[in-house]
Amino acid sequence: MARFFAVLLVLLGLTGGAACDRGKDKTEDDSSEDSAKGSDDDDSAEDERVPVRVATLVRGPISERIVTSSTVDSDQRADILIEIAGTVSAIHAQEGDKVAAGQVLALLKNPQLKGEFDRAQSSFERAREQYESLKALFDKGFVARNDYDTTAHAFDTARLTFEQASEAYSAREVSSPIHGTVSMRDLRFGEAVAPPKLAFQVVDMSRLKVDVNLPEKDLARIRVDQEARIRTEILKDVVVAGRVLRISPVVDPRSGTVKVTVAVDEGQQKLRPGMFVNVDIVVDTHTDSVLLPKRALVYAEGRPYVYVALDKEGQTTVERRSAALGFTEEDVAELVSGAVAGERVVIVGQSTLRDGAAVRIHETAPEGNAEGTTPL
Repeated sequence: MARFFAVLLVLLGLTGGAACDRGKDKTEDDSSEDSAKGSDDDDSAEDERVPVRVATLVRGPISERIVTSSTVDSDQRADILIEIAGTVSAIHAQEGDKVAAGQVLALLKNPQLKGEFDRAQSSFERAREQYESLKALFDKGFVARNDYDTTAHAFDTARLTFEQASEAYSAREVSSPIHGTVSMRDLRFGEAVAPPKLAFQVVDMSRLKVDVNLPEKDLARIRVDQEARIRTEILKDVVVAGRVLRISPVVDPRSGTVKVTVAVDEGQQKLRPGMFVNVDIVVDTHTDSVLLPKRALVYAEGRPYVYVALDKEGQTTVERRSAALGFTEEDVAELVSGAVAGERVVIVGQSTLRDGAAVRIHETAPEGNAEGTTPL
């Protein structure tokens, strides 16, 4: 009997210990859950701040522009035509070759013109000899005036005939009238050609222009030598300088526009004739304005606003302000009122903001530049 009670006490002890362990595990689990819940509450509170990016406003120049588009052309271009019939016997220039004024680009062969030139030259030399001999005798009084006049007239006729034959014969040399670059050649060796075939086109690449047509309402704001900026979508981030070269004195009554010629900077090497370009003519410049990245603007009921980031009591909040704008360019606008230089405006994340909202700034964009940031 004593042995039975001893075994019973041992079993009761083991059962009690297990129960205590289960109670301890339950207490630890509850403690862990409470801790995790508290951590989640902290994260939830942290996430209430809206993540944004900001840019610091700076001062700088900004211009008012008249924006238009057209194609580039050369201010000096020569269309070289065939002037005589003949066969192409030589070609001395190809597309892309730089040529000088008077340089021979091709030769034509025409036996008939060669024969006429030789005959005219021979007749001219004989008439000249006769005239010079007779004139010497006439000066001494040995020849009558009538004979002298007849010989002089024959000499003048032979001279004119020879000059005409020489000009026609020299036309076998197809030459460039200007300095420039060959932009087109439409001749083949051995080809039979006749006037008025276009043989070559030569353009002066150093004197490019852009002719634009502007509404007559802009005529009062345009003047010669105004600055222009020329851009093309083919060449990203390339801006070529230009200036207003000529302004037509008349307005086209059919379109109500005036022709304005913009000269391209002679030192540039990017633009080519035929390129489609955008032209900005600068009509006014403010040299010291507050520059606002356009990405910062939000609109409500057609009015522009900006969100300005402010640090208050250890927390960053935003204030929505009405923005008054002046001149605008591609990525930046002149901020007349709404914020001042040195303040920070939200450029990413403002679409979900409200006035007075707490924000968390992920990264500040470089001053005066809202570009180059990565998505939040």
